[in-house]
Amino acid sequence: MSEPPEKQGEWTAPAGGERRSPLPNFLTLPARGWRALSGRGRAVVVALAALLVALAVVFVPPAIDNASENEANERAAIAANRERIRRTLVEQQRPRWTVLPQGEAIAPALAAHVQADARVRAREGTIEGPIGNTECERIERTGEDSRFATFTCLVERGERGTYRGRDLLLGYRFRGRVELESGSAAWCKENPPPLHGDQEEFVKVPVSRECTG
Repeated sequence: MSEPPEKQGEWTAPAGGERRSPLPNFLTLPARGWRALSGRGRAVVVALAALLVALAVVFVPPAIDNASENEANERAAIAANRERIRRTLVEQQRPRWTVLPQGEAIAPALAAHVQADARVRAREGTIEGPIGNTECERIERTGEDSRFATFTCLVERGERGTYRGRDLLLGYRFRGRVELESGSAAWCKENPPPLHGDQEEFVKVPVSRECTG
């Protein structure tokens, strides 16, 4: 007995199915949308576009100008702050002078004047106290003018502490120079650079040659 013939519509030949139009290119959608608009819709779109252009003309240039002005103001503020720091360092490091008594040991005599200066600074609030022991040590340098002696002085501040089991000494460093024959002495406070030298506030002022030779 033969099988019944297939009913129409039960079988479809390869590539004979329903065909659908591919999606339009994404870039062509605006053009298709524009063509689909009515005359009134196109007029509304044109009006909105003109309004956006007008708003851009009004608001964009002032925004750019404000950004440039803010950047300029920031640069000026940074420069002014650096100049303020520089003036402070110049004042702190400017040389102080005295004449040491003849016949006395130079290092202790210089240390006494440096200590007195540090105590004045502490009272003025430019450095922190209390000011403790002060010692000056002569620096021996090859080729140094024999008429002068150069010293490094350490002014202790407060009490000694410990860090990771090691003694920690807080203080301020000064540099001094003495003319041996006359006893004329000059000393300068030495301000170390900050821990992070890449800071915008980092300003370095060299110590005067009056104190370093």
